Amino acid sequence: MKQFFKSIAALTIIASLFTACSKDPDATTTGTQEPGAPTLTVTAPTGDLTLGFQDLATFKFSATPASGAKIKSILITRKNLTSELVNKIYGDSVASLADSTSINRTAVDTILPSIANIGDKLLYTIVIFDDKGKFVSKGFSVTVKDLYVSGQFTIGASANTTIQEKFFGFNSSVPRTVELFKAGIATPPTSQPSTADSATRARFNSSKIDMLFFFGTANGTALYSPTYLFGAGQAWDTELSFWAKKNTTIFLNPLVTNISQSEFADINYKVEQLIDGLDFTKNNQDLAKNLIKGTVVAFKAEGGAKGLILVEETAADNKSYATFSVKWKK
Repeated sequence: MKQFFKSIAALTIIASLFTACSKDPDATTTGTQEPGAPTLTVTAPTGDLTLGFQDLATFKFSATPASGAKIKSILITRKNLTSELVNKIYGDSVASLADSTSINRTAVDTILPSIANIGDKLLYTIVIFDDKGKFVSKGFSVTVKDLYVSGQFTIGASANTTIQEKFFGFNSSVPRTVELFKAGIATPPTSQPSTADSATRARFNSSKIDMLFFFGTANGTALYSPTYLFGAGQAWDTELSFWAKKNTTIFLNPLVTNISQSEFADINYKVEQLIDGLDFTKNNQDLAKNLIKGTVVAFKAEGGAKGLILVEETAADNKSYATFSVKWKK
């Protein structure tokens, strides 16, 4: 049987690539090419990636040997830089290459909990050998991410003067992965607002806001898209008139999904599977109304965030508050 590599020297080269990259846990191979080696062009990915479980790491590449040479073998490997485990994810040898003068290939690897933990970095290396023993390589890293989880957070009803935050947006860079904003304005509209006020006031941050909270007699505890058309002077109509940007958020219909509170509380890998199974292409609403404690609402925001909201507590009136938890991905 023909061996994938024709010499121990080839295996030694692969080992040296991994050794060089594993000295620094944050290092990524940028590529190696011997004089007279094949050329390797990678069209995907264009750089290092951050992926979640069940996401696909897709590699599209082409290679051409130097004059007088032919492609003999292709190898793509995955190394977990935390566990040091190395696996071959794609291999092709002389039998199927048929001494190719050029190749075009696509390889796909699914990110699974069995190959990595949250926060692990995976190093993928593409290596092309020709029949002269020359090689070229290129590497990419994939950092494994988790769902974004807010934990419980509280939003004040419109007449609640103690809890001033009425709106929120999805932001992976803040500690709770949701960013809260206040209604109204603390300084006269003709005056320059303070730096602190500008950072937290909705009208100065409208592009960051994905959801509005409002309690009313008609819709009870409800979440709205910023693009929802309130009646003139009703609810957040006046507030929204000051916003330069109104993001579109859609809620899945039926608004209360068949996802239970216990499923929402499950491990994030399973919750992500639930989110991936939601169909946001039809039957969408810009309002999730009359929410009940313990129910789960599915949403998709304009910026690409999609996920589930658990209703932890509902408001009793317009001076009260509601509490939510969100698990989302992007």
